Amino acid sequence: MKGECSRCKRPLTVENASNAVARTGIGRCRSCENEHTKGRSRTLGGRYTLGRSQAKFNNHKWELSFQQYAAIVASGRCFYCGNPLPTAAAGLDRKENEDYSWDTVFPCCGKQPKAKGPRGCNETKSHEIAPILLFVRRWYERSGKLPTEREFEDSVRQFEARRDRAFEIISKLEAGEVRKLKRAKSVAEGLAALRSDVLDFAPET
Repeated sequence: MKGECSRCKRPLTVENASNAVARTGIGRCRSCENEHTKGRSRTLGGRYTLGRSQAKFNNHKWELSFQQYAAIVASGRCFYCGNPLPTAAAGLDRKENEDYSWDTVFPCCGKQPKAKGPRGCNETKSHEIAPILLFVRRWYERSGKLPTEREFEDSVRQFEARRDRAFEIISKLEAGEVRKLKRAKSVAEGLAALRSDVLDFAPET
């Protein structure tokens, strides 16, 4: 034993830490490391990294910078149903079976892995139906009537306008501010903590 966990201060041993950590005495015990990893996956930066990794695993190109990703999910709401975006997943849906780029994705809700409850829009769609059809389904579930094509197009334009406004704000952040935003759990929370001139940026309700 050469040290203690940097988080909980318990002695590091081969029973409660990885061999490398127990040998050097530097780092976290296994329990604290798991908590740290879980917490990081719920940040914007963690979700961005997870989305990029999953895209690569599924043989799709990921062409989004962190700033672009943050702007797309800035509303914190699913484009289709308006429910909150997942807290430990990228929260994106490709419009068609395409790669991940600025003009090919919508923010989209999805049930967390192994979580109970109904599937989110991402699992329901699964690229088997066009975005407009899922939009129609969710609109009908909320209002009891079918939307027009104009209403769908208006919703797309509203999303794009909000996305573009968010990107304009985020792209002006300095490197240190971007790092802080990556550690935030939402764009609104991160921006509000950084600058008073963006306090009016709030998630949709």
